Amino acid sequence: MALELAGVRRLSAVARHQCVLMAGDPGPLIAFTVIPMVLVSVIRPMMVLLSEALPKDLTDGTAQATAGMAVMFSLFVLKLVGAGLLDERTTWHTWDRVRASPARLGEILVGKAAPMFAFLLVQQLLLFGFSAAAFGLRPARGWWAVLLVSVAWPLCVLALGTGASTLVRTSAQLSAVGDISAVVTTIMAGALVPSAMLPGWMRHLGPLTPGYWAMSAYRSALNGSAPHGLAASLAVLTAFALAGLAAGGWAGRRASR
Repeated sequence: MALELAGVRRLSAVARHQCVLMAGDPGPLIAFTVIPMVLVSVIRPMMVLLSEALPKDLTDGTAQATAGMAVMFSLFVLKLVGAGLLDERTTWHTWDRVRASPARLGEILVGKAAPMFAFLLVQQLLLFGFSAAAFGLRPARGWWAVLLVSVAWPLCVLALGTGASTLVRTSAQLSAVGDISAVVTTIMAGALVPSAMLPGWMRHLGPLTPGYWAMSAYRSALNGSAPHGLAASLAVLTAFALAGLAAGGWAGRRASR
């Protein structure tokens, strides 16, 4: 029990330090919360019209617009997640000191991820709450299903962001790779425009991206139906998350050598 309490205290210390870092530069977090609400208001009329023209792909234009922005701006946050670990290793050169502390690697990674998970969850809930209040969004499966996806998708983003820090060496590389991958994934996932409007090769490659399965999960929660069920979509998101965690753990062990 004493060892468990010590682990919780170490994890909490890392999480508090991460909160201080996030509070010191809140601009991106505020932007990634407000901009999706603005864009939902702008693109919703177009999505409502498309829902009538593409009934097999859309059943609710408001749901499509809201889910699309939720997925898109979560992917932009992924870059911030990777930047935290990258800065520790290459900019601040504090990773060795962090690893030399009593905190274990898992406690460090979870402590750094927990505040960002809280932000992503609030971001998702505020966006769906905004659409519910402003445009009458009502999930077909109930709000519990939206909450379930709003937890699973940020966890996947956090895990992938941790793994992404292993693929680049500088902040400039991370910025370029993060922005490009976020936009490409958003498009191929059918988050920016409905999948039915994409070229055939994009529709076929879409399932290779985590955003595709996030959109599938949100559509299932919001519309009550999707090409893949809610459980199957969540299972694939879990697989992506586990892959990101494996890469992040490998990176931490390599960086500490």
